[in-house]
Amino acid sequence: MDTFTQLPLLPTVQEAITQLGFTKPTEIQAKIIPVLIENPKQDIHAQAQTGTGKTLAFGIPLLQTVDPSHKKVQALVVAPTRELVLQIYESIKEIARNTGIVLEPVYGGMPIERQIANIKRGAQIIIGTPGRLNDHLRRKTLNLEQTKILVLDEADIMLDMGFKEEVDDILKHLPTNRAIWLFSATVMPGIKQLVKSHMHNATSVRASAESVITAQVTQYYCVVPYRKRVAVAARFIEASPDFYGIIFCQTKLLTSEVTEQLASKGFKVNCLHGDMKQTLRNRVIKGFKDKDFNILVATNVAARGLDVSNLTHVINFSLPEEHESYIHRIGRTGRAGKQGIAIVFVAPDQLYAVRRLEKIAKTTLLEIPVPPLESIINAKMGAISDFIEQAKQPDRKLSLVHKTLRELINSFSEEEIRNSFALALEEKFFKDISHEKLDIMAQPAAQGPQEICMELGRNAGFTEKNIRDYIYNTCNLLPQEVTKVRVLDNRTFISVPENRLHDCLATMRNSPINAHKPRLFLVEDIRKDFKKPGNFEKRRRSMRRSR
Repeated sequence: MDTFTQLPLLPTVQEAITQLGFTKPTEIQAKIIPVLIENPKQDIHAQAQTGTGKTLAFGIPLLQTVDPSHKKVQALVVAPTRELVLQIYESIKEIARNTGIVLEPVYGGMPIERQIANIKRGAQIIIGTPGRLNDHLRRKTLNLEQTKILVLDEADIMLDMGFKEEVDDILKHLPTNRAIWLFSATVMPGIKQLVKSHMHNATSVRASAESVITAQVTQYYCVVPYRKRVAVAARFIEASPDFYGIIFCQTKLLTSEVTEQLASKGFKVNCLHGDMKQTLRNRVIKGFKDKDFNILVATNVAARGLDVSNLTHVINFSLPEEHESYIHRIGRTGRAGKQGIAIVFVAPDQLYAVRRLEKIAKTTLLEIPVPPLESIINAKMGAISDFIEQAKQPDRKLSLVHKTLRELINSFSEEEIRNSFALALEEKFFKDISHEKLDIMAQPAAQGPQEICMELGRNAGFTEKNIRDYIYNTCNLLPQEVTKVRVLDNRTFISVPENRLHDCLATMRNSPINAHKPRLFLVEDIRKDFKKPGNFEKRRRSMRRSR
C-alpha cells in the first residue's frame, strides 16, 4: 500500500484523510490498516513506537467497522494516561467528522456527570483511562454488551503503571466474541501473558524500530558524573538560545528536584509527573505548548501522549532500561522535516551500554563535550545584538525617563559609558549563567555513600550479619564504611563509599556468596521508601544495571 487512495475506505473517511494532507501511510499503517479492514474481528498485536502513526492505524479501521446508526458503544479504546486519551480522541475525531460517528473521551479529573450524559446520548466509540472506565462500569453508566472491538493502546505502559487488574475487570464486561487490537512499544512478559490469556490466534505485526529514528535527529551521548548532571543540562540549555525541549528523568522525585534546581538558576521550567492532579497537568501541558516556559522535565510515563511540535532538544538524564523507550523519547524531536538534537547523559563506566544501544537500535550516538563557558557567551551575543538593534530604531518615541537618562549619560566620559553599558548588559544577559568549572567531567564528585542492590535476601537464608561478613571480607571494607545493609525477602541494599563503589562491584561480581552469584544493580536515585519489598519493580526503573 503506497497511498491511502488504494484502500477501500468510506468516502467520508477518504475525504477527511485527503483534507488533512495525509497521502502516504507510515509503515505500521500500511501493515495494519488493510488487515483490519479485511477482517476486523481478528485479534492483533502490533508493536510500534509513539510517532509511527499507530493512532490512525487503529482509528481508521475502527471508523470503517462502527455503524453510525446504532447508538451503542461498539468500540472501546483504553490508554494509560489522560493526555494520551485526549490525543487519540482529537486524532480520530478529525477523521470521523463527517461520518456521523460519535466519540467520547472518558478520564479522571473531569466531571463524571458530563461523561455520563454524553455516553447516554449514544457515543459509539469510547476512549478512556482504565480507572475512570471501571468507575463507569461499577456505576453501570457504561454498557459494553454491544462492544465488538477493544483497543489497548500503549499496553506495556498500562501494565507498567499497575493497571493489569483494571484491564482484566474491563475484559470481564465485554462479550466473549470481541476482538482485541493490542498496541505496545515493547514485548515485556506482561504483554505476552495478556496475549496468551485473552487473545485467540493473534496476528503479530511489528514496525521496524530503526525506521522511527529519522535523519532529522542527531544523537549524542555526554559523559557526566551523576552529581553534575543538572549543571551540565544547564550548560546545554544556555548554549542553545532557541532551546525548546524535554528532559526525561526516571523517577517523580528526580523530576521535581531537577525542576527546582533549574528554576533556581533562572530558567523557565516546569515538570510533569504522575502524582499531579489533572487540572495542574492540563495547565502545565498548555503552558509548554504555548511556550510560557521552554523546558519541561518529565517522567517517561507522564509524557506518553504528549504531542508538542517544534521541539529542538530531548535530554535523557540517564539511559532508559529498554532501547524502545530511548527511541520513543528521541522521536519527539526532529519532526516535520525540522532538525532535532537528542542527548543522553551516561556515567564514565557506561560506555558499554551506549555501544549496546547502538547495536540493538541500529543507530549511532556521537560523543559531545560539555559546552564551555565561551560557547555560552557566544550564543548570547546574538540576543545582545538584537537588543541593541531595537534601541536604534529611529521612529521610536522617547519617554521623559529616556530623555532624563540621556542628559545624565552626557555628563560622563565615553570610556565610563562603555564600561557602564557592558556591566548593564552583563547583568541583563549573564546574571544567572553558571561559572562552575565543568571541563574535566571525569573527576569524581564529593565522596558520599552509594547503594548497591544484590538480588538475594531472606528467602535465600541470608541475614544482615551474613551480608556484612561477606562485604568486609570480599571488599576489604571496615564496618564503619558500610553505613547500611537492608535485607529484604529477595533483595539486599548495601551502602558503600563512593570511591570504592566500582571496585566493590567488580569484586562482588567475581566472588559468589555461599555458592550464590546474584545479579547486582547500582542504585542511582536513592529512595527512602525501601520498606515495602513489593514496590521493587516500580523502584527498579530508578536503577541502572551494572554488569
